Parts: sequence; structure tokens; C-alpha cells
Amino acid sequence: MDIFMETKMSNKSYSPFKRAAGLASAIALGMAIYSPSYALNKVRVGSTVSPDADAVALCLAIDNGAFTKAGLDVQLQTFAQSNLKYDADKSGEQDIDINMGAINAAQLYSSGVPVVVLRAGTPADLWAVIARKDSKFTKPSDFRGQKYGVVSLSGVNYGATYLAFETDGVNLAKDVKVSTLPPSALVPALVKGEIAGATTFEPFLTAALKTGSVKVLFRPGAVYEQKYHHPLIALTIATNKNYLKNHREDVKKFMRVVEATRSTLAQHSAEAAVALVHHMPEAKMNVAAAKKLIDEYLPNAIKSENTPKFVGGVQQLYDQLLEAKQLKSPVKASDFWIDWTRL
Repeated sequence: MDIFMETKMSNKSYSPFKRAAGLASAIALGMAIYSPSYALNKVRVGSTVSPDADAVALCLAIDNGAFTKAGLDVQLQTFAQSNLKYDADKSGEQDIDINMGAINAAQLYSSGVPVVVLRAGTPADLWAVIARKDSKFTKPSDFRGQKYGVVSLSGVNYGATYLAFETDGVNLAKDVKVSTLPPSALVPALVKGEIAGATTFEPFLTAALKTGSVKVLFRPGAVYEQKYHHPLIALTIATNKNYLKNHREDVKKFMRVVEATRSTLAQHSAEAAVALVHHMPEAKMNVAAAKKLIDEYLPNAIKSENTPKFVGGVQQLYDQLLEAKQLKSPVKASDFWIDWTRL
């Protein structure tokens, strides 16, 4: 069903989803008619398909005209698999990554890509380890010697799994038979018995659970936090050092819009759900499902800016990744994590 439903006038009240859809249609129509008298500055933004707070705020700000009012023409490209997005980051095909993995940022920076992290966005609560409904596994050590599916061999999907398994004495690279599969292939592989478990993330997690064939065993982020007593930072907003140097004002405008939009998402989650479904059809969500995810995960979004204390916590994560051989060389978080509010 088309998310932009026709709304008829009557004395009856409408659900927030219908009101949100009607509002989005009106905004889209208004945006089509309105043509600013000044040139908009183009900003190419990449996003993994995800209901994280910053990606949701981005979608809503595109649809409600907030970026246009700020003088920005935000051009969004979405990716179901984050490794393809990071290829675009490496090649300079995008200016801002709205949900770059904190682990990926370190990996890219250590390989010579001039990444600049503007703020942290989301902890690793969007990720989960799943298995078939009849699985007897309950903890990482149960997967020793078993076949296991991940979306990528780098980044948050793999890194969060690696660190969580390590808390239970399991080396994911050596003790588990890991293979890469796209999110859509994980459930079929589990059902067929081709793998014993997998790490997936929202919105694909919700879709997987709806099949009735799989269940959540545990959350890597929760396992990590229980062990180390601080959250596993998963997603960030990042840019390229060269882009920041040449377009500092555009970066500041972009961040102001995202911050302002994110701060009111709780009050506008219905409209935000419409925008998310509109811009991320790969998620195959309806508006009600999107709103449920937004409402569920928004409270956990990271609120702190990149203060020295916060970046010190990031350094602890990177030191752990180096020890786990997930980073090829040491990285200093303070070299590329900045406080964008001080630009």
C-alpha cells in the first residue's frame, strides 16, 4: 500500500500514521512547487538502511524542507550493505556518512582515509545474535566450532560480534566458522541449517523475527556493556577531512539541522516514520513498523558531543580492537574525533 495515502475531510479523527502521511504528501507537493531564489549547496550523504536516530532525523529533515531552508540540497544514497557505503567513502563519492560505524571509522582512518567523526550517534543495541527457534544455544561459547553468518568481515556487525564473543573466551576469527551473507539471506541459511547463528541488525532483525523461524539469543552490545561497564559505540556521523576544510559552513549547517530534528523526533515519530519508509524502501517496512522501531530505539541514542571525556571512552574501544587484531595499527581517537559545535 502506498504510504502517501489520500486523506479525505470528515468529522472523524485520523490515526497519527494517516496524519503523518498526509503531512508528508503536502510537504512533498510544497517542495515541488517552491523553488528558492538562491542556489542550494549540494551535500552527498550516504546511509546504511537503518532506523538509527541520525538516519531517521536525516530522512525527516529532507522531507520537511529543513535542509532546503538551511540552503542545502541533500542528496541521499542508501545501502543495504554497509561495506558498499564504505567503498563510496574511500573513493570520495559522498561528503557525509550519517551512520558510519565507529569501528569502521578507525579502520578507514588507519588505512589512510581522511575520516573526521563529528559525533557519536547510536550504541550497538540495533544488533542481535539470532538462531533458529529450536536452537539450544544461549551464549557465545556455544558457537565454538559452528558455522556463523555475518553481513561483513569488518565494521560494527563483525566487530560487535567479535568483542561480545571474546567476553566468553571465544575468538570469532579462529574458533568459529564465519561466512558473509547479505541480511536477506541470513534467515534462509538458518532455516536450512547452513549456519547455526548470525548477527543481524534493525530493520532486518524485525523482519527476521516476523518469519517466526528465528529468535534472538543475545545482544552483542549488552554482552559488551555488562563486561566493560560502558556502552559499545556503534554508529557515528562522519565526513571527509578535505570536504570539511572546503565546506566548513555547509557541515555546520548540516549538523545543526540534524541535531535540531533529532531533538524533536519523539514528538514527530509518526512523520519521521513516513519519511524513513519513503527514503529506505529496502527495509520493506510499513509506517507502523517504522514508528515502532523509532520509538523503541530513540531513547538509547547517544546524546553526548565529542567531549574530551567521551573521546577517552572511544579510545578504550579502539585499544580493545587493536588487541583483538581488528585494527592493523594503533589509532588515536582525538586525532579524528572532533566536537563539531566548536567548528
